[in-house]
Amino acid sequence: MIPQPEDPATIVATRESLRLALIAGLQYLPARQRAVFILREVLAFPAAEVAAMLDTTTAAVKSSLQRARARLDDVSPSREKLIEPTEPYARALLDQYVAGFEKADVAALERALRADAAIELVGTRTWFSGRSACLRFLHDVIGSPGDWRMTPTFANGQPAAAAYRDGAAYGLGVLTVTRTGIARILVFGGGAGLVAGFGLPPEMSG
Repeated sequence: MIPQPEDPATIVATRESLRLALIAGLQYLPARQRAVFILREVLAFPAAEVAAMLDTTTAAVKSSLQRARARLDDVSPSREKLIEPTEPYARALLDQYVAGFEKADVAALERALRADAAIELVGTRTWFSGRSACLRFLHDVIGSPGDWRMTPTFANGQPAAAAYRDGAAYGLGVLTVTRTGIARILVFGGGAGLVAGFGLPPEMSG
């Protein structure tokens, strides 16, 4: 049987998930390590060519790449702590996250977050570390019941929710879920263009 091509919507969503993962990971790296990582790991240039581009040595490129990999390993939750997004507990955490925003229920979000949870607004310098700091931020943005609407989805192999504020697409929240709660929320504020990559509408009424 001739293999059938993947559905275009699936391809778009997969590419979008990879882009989000790359952006989320690279924000942890200093400029030189980020450049080396992209040129070597993403664009697959040989180390010698990267060295010429960056006006450095091949040895320095290899060292920078090693440090970049180590840094990304440090900031990523260990595999054994992560749970599959289709597991009931992962879905329960996503439901708590969605309910918290839609009902303006900070207590629901508090129950879902780990003590060491973090929130990062990707593409900005804004981030919060620790449940107390995260809850103070969420209290300021959550508004009133009905201000936010959420559509569950998946991104980067993790539960996610497309967020709509006052009916208009705001962006995407990608959750890192573990058996002890939500460890990290990556917030991508790409608006209608971002949610469209996941097959979702630019507006949500009701």
